[in-house]
Amino acid sequence: MRIILLFPLLILATLSIKGQQISLEVGKNISSFEYSNSFGENLENLQSTNHTFMNLGYRRFIFTEKLFLNANALFNTYGATGSNIILDNYYEWISSYIGIGLGIEYEFIEAGNFIFSLKAGASAEFLIQGTQTINNQVFDLSNEDDFDSSIYVFRGGLNVQYKISEKLNLFTQYQYGTSGSFTDTTGDLTINTHNFGFGLLINISKNISNEVSLDTIQMNELKLEMEKNSQKIKDLENDTADTDMLKQKIAAKEVELLAIKESISEALQPYDGNQLTVKEIDGKVYITLDNDMLFKSGSWKINENGEETIAAIGEVLAENKDLSIQVEGHTDNKAFKENKMSNWDLSTKRASAIVEIFSQNENINPKNLTASGRGEFDPIADNETKEGRALNRRIEIIISPNLEEIAKIIND
Repeated sequence: MRIILLFPLLILATLSIKGQQISLEVGKNISSFEYSNSFGENLENLQSTNHTFMNLGYRRFIFTEKLFLNANALFNTYGATGSNIILDNYYEWISSYIGIGLGIEYEFIEAGNFIFSLKAGASAEFLIQGTQTINNQVFDLSNEDDFDSSIYVFRGGLNVQYKISEKLNLFTQYQYGTSGSFTDTTGDLTINTHNFGFGLLINISKNISNEVSLDTIQMNELKLEMEKNSQKIKDLENDTADTDMLKQKIAAKEVELLAIKESISEALQPYDGNQLTVKEIDGKVYITLDNDMLFKSGSWKINENGEETIAAIGEVLAENKDLSIQVEGHTDNKAFKENKMSNWDLSTKRASAIVEIFSQNENINPKNLTASGRGEFDPIADNETKEGRALNRRIEIIISPNLEEIAKIIND
């Protein structure tokens, strides 16, 4: 039975040996017995006695630097005296136990070199020697069930340390304990103890200063990482604000562009809808006019009806001075036979003629006007058919909102 009980405790103790401190303690154990026999009769007039105890332990912190796991090997001697006046008998018990224990310790106050901690633990103890004296007769307790049975002891108390150096602490402590038996016995014996001890706590960890330095370095690295993360969070918040502002600006431009499209469509209602279209594509307004509506074949001079149409468009565009206006001329793939002018030249001259009309409107900024000729190289239909070639001969007025504010937000 002792081996079975000792085995798991030895395993736990071995796991705790990988600690950072070793302790050696000696002191006085003031013990008293409470005993009742199998009939429930209590043995009266029992007095406490004091004896020596010794502990050898290992100590390491767990979870935090304030909480410690203790494992220790111990030697305790317990005893009591008593007498029976009626029978004129004198009794004395002395029993010595060895055992192993596990416990926890929490350092709750540190003042200067003094450290105060609370301790609690349990031990399994086994009788190695015991005697009972009745008057002048001495009896061996080794075969007495009440004493020979293995016992457990719960202890708790206060520990005070004084730090001498990084390697060495002096300590004193008080612990109160009470026992119980692992097995059923004929009587009921409880041992109550008051332990007053003194000892040394030796730090056996290697490279303490290096560990402290490493902890300091890790703390500094962690601090720097936290500062970087804080800055990233601030940058992300700023980016979020910029993104929200960008979305608002884009939404405003979309509303503005939609209003321009509707105004142009309304202004062009009196004209032939089959020869012009107004569309909004990818944030731009495209006004497409057939060349036949504006020019005679091979000419870049705008007819009277075409001038009225372009002027009407100009009046709408003049309401917003920040608009970018690009006029593109397009032709089919048929060369003009009456002179040597190329389709490049013809498309460019036609675009320039329209820009000239726009520039006559004093509310349109000439800096916002662009004329370009695309010739036959940007067709929207098949040049192999008469209908396709008619569609390809066109003027496109491309209207874009001013995106300088949006570009600035993106660049920043």
